[in-house]
Amino acid sequence: MVDLTDADVLAMAKASNIEIPDDLLPEVRESLNGLLEALAAIQEPDVAGIEPLPIIVSGTARKQEAS
Repeated sequence: MVDLTDADVLAMAKASNIEIPDDLLPEVRESLNGLLEALAAIQEPDVAGIEPLPIIVSGTARKQEAS
């Protein structure tokens, strides 16, 4: 996996309408690269053979979610 550059981070920040001060850019870049590395290491479980379970939500639960 290729690490993000300062230019990559600034482009994503601009697209998200986020301003990153110049003095914080190296820290933000390293944090994002660390997060991406950690996410890449997560092994997805094989769920192909698992049947989905139906989830029944009561009317009361729906009313609580709406408020």
